[in-house]
Amino acid sequence: MIKIVIADHDDFEAKGIQWLVESSVSNVSIKVATSLSETILALEQDPPAILVYDMNIGSSESLTRLLKIHEPAMICLTMEATYETAKKAIDIGTKYLLLKPFSPQELLNYINNLIREQHRKRQRNAIHPHPEIKQEVMYEELFMTVKKQAKSYVFIAFQPENTSTIPTLNQFLKDYIFPVSPIIFPLSDMLLCLFKDAADVNWSERCKRFMLDWEQEQKEPVSIIINHDQYSGRSIHERYSQTKKMTEVTFFIGYRQVLEFESPLKWAFIDPFLTPSEQKQWISFLNEGNKEGISQFLTSEFLQFHEPYPDPGLLRIRLTSILAQIRRHMKSANLDSNSYEKEYLDIFDTILYNPLIYRIVQKLIIFTSKLVDAVREKSKSDHLELIDKCLHYMELHFWKPEFDLNELSRYVGRNSTYLSHLFVEKTSSTFRESLTQLRIKEAKRLLEETELAIKEIASLTGFQNQHYFSRVFKKVVGKAPKEYRMEH
Repeated sequence: MIKIVIADHDDFEAKGIQWLVESSVSNVSIKVATSLSETILALEQDPPAILVYDMNIGSSESLTRLLKIHEPAMICLTMEATYETAKKAIDIGTKYLLLKPFSPQELLNYINNLIREQHRKRQRNAIHPHPEIKQEVMYEELFMTVKKQAKSYVFIAFQPENTSTIPTLNQFLKDYIFPVSPIIFPLSDMLLCLFKDAADVNWSERCKRFMLDWEQEQKEPVSIIINHDQYSGRSIHERYSQTKKMTEVTFFIGYRQVLEFESPLKWAFIDPFLTPSEQKQWISFLNEGNKEGISQFLTSEFLQFHEPYPDPGLLRIRLTSILAQIRRHMKSANLDSNSYEKEYLDIFDTILYNPLIYRIVQKLIIFTSKLVDAVREKSKSDHLELIDKCLHYMELHFWKPEFDLNELSRYVGRNSTYLSHLFVEKTSSTFRESLTQLRIKEAKRLLEETELAIKEIASLTGFQNQHYFSRVFKKVVGKAPKEYRMEH
């Protein structure tokens, strides 16, 4: 039975918390105190394991002394979000500080965390009254090829997604009650625990319960890998190497899972490099801006694996082969500005070090999609610039009767067929129509502003003779040149 005191000056609020806890948690005994004196009396007469303390109820030397003597696990409640209030709560030893108004679920989660801690302490004291257990396996035995056999141990790796939580997870493992006390080895990316094998222990169920308790308290993803392989000839080092290899399966299936292995893990072989046909396929994807094809290739190649899984190292090399194709495309499209360069380097690091394949693929799809869009926009801009350059050159040379598309294509350094297509796409007119419009525009100006003969105007605007000029002018303007001059 876990004893809890709820000290709150508001009787209605105190009873509300009491009802919340009693209706949600079993095996608890709750007292309510609505004044400082009642709180002190409750601590003196029957010290609780947990104290929910409203800081507005007040404090005194007697209360501070009792808190130091009995050391209840505390949750402080306050309406004042100030540094002074927080410091005062820390000074009296609070575990959690809740700012009113708070959600009932948040308070209930904190109380459940403290209750679990109390249960673990009681079980640890009951099962291991003398916690000084001789370390039977030493760190160096994990890494040295000495033949100390490991047949009597179950190897279990606790691998957090966020390696910065390893110190917290280490402490949690030390405090947690297992049927057998583990030998714990904190490593850079996981914690390896060696348990003396016990025939009556269901390690899978124990580890699932551990994961539930851990994530309720810390809310950090973790995977647990159980290595049952107890072949008599294997050494501590061999079992450690096996287990470390087994942890790499999370690269494919993610965290929040308990995995069991009865025998050593074997990777399937894959060719880490793109074949010539796959290279051509990627060149086509990128040149055509085929985002759907890129997404389908990456998804089918890297997100649909089944056992036996391929070697993650080879898979990362294959991804860098694809990134090399993307890099060449960036260079050819002149997309090597600082922003794209920085993103490219970030993707490269992601491929090398990210612990989950689906995140690598997701980032790669987003990056290539962004590049495709950027190339498309740049192409539009380049096309517009090219058309402007063409039109400017035409304005300077339209008066020459021999001026044609071939001369223009030579000037801008583009194929005449491509240039003809670009004119229609960007101006909705053919090259010949655009040239005629320029010539007629100039002819209209000369007819309006000068007294030049029609024959001279035809010559100045690039027409080979007066008759042809008059026919084209009437077709475009709807009037003969003389009639147009008279009206304007």
